Order: sequence, then structure tokens, then C-alpha cells
Amino acid sequence: MAAILTGIVQSMREVEGTVKEGPRKGETWQFLSIEVSDTRFGHVWSCQLRHDDEQYQQVIGSDLVGHKVKVTIKSQSAGERQLQDGRKVMQIRSQVTNLRDLGTPDDEE
Repeated sequence: MAAILTGIVQSMREVEGTVKEGPRKGETWQFLSIEVSDTRFGHVWSCQLRHDDEQYQQVIGSDLVGHKVKVTIKSQSAGERQLQDGRKVMQIRSQVTNLRDLGTPDDEE
């Protein structure tokens, strides 16, 4: 079941790499990482727009930081992530599609 998330984009950046272990070892991956702050509760969601999404090329050329967006969450996963300082933290990742730019929010949002 899909869910809808509406929030303010806090940051966005392209991320790419190569699978290092397991049956997909050697495969490359790429996505747009978008941090979205929920407008109701203020929770920050780690969203990923995959490189094979039909909107990917259009979205990577835009600057949505500070914009209100609405996205469809099509799946979620949780896993350990290693930070630059070496610490490991658990992170929930939300794979999104159907990103809609709702423009810059007014002062009430």
C-alpha cells in the first residue's frame, strides 16, 4: 500500500555507488536523496527517488530546497548507515515517486 507525504524539502543531493557484497556485487546504483520535513509533525523523512523513475532527470536539474512537495511513498526499508565520523545509526529509507512541487510555502506553513 502506498502512502502520501507532504512536507518541506530540507536538502537534496545525488548519490551513487557500487554494490560491494552479495549476489548483486559489482552492480551500480544511483538515486536522488531528498530530506523532507513533515509539515504536521516536523519529522524528517529520508526519501530516495531512483534513477530509473520517469521524473529523475527532470528533478535532478531543479532546486527544491525550501519548497513544499507532495510525494508518493512506494516502499520503505530500514538498515544501518555509517556516518562520516564512523558511527553507525539505523535509518529508515522511503523510496518515493510522483514528486509534485507545490512551490514555496507561505509563512503559515
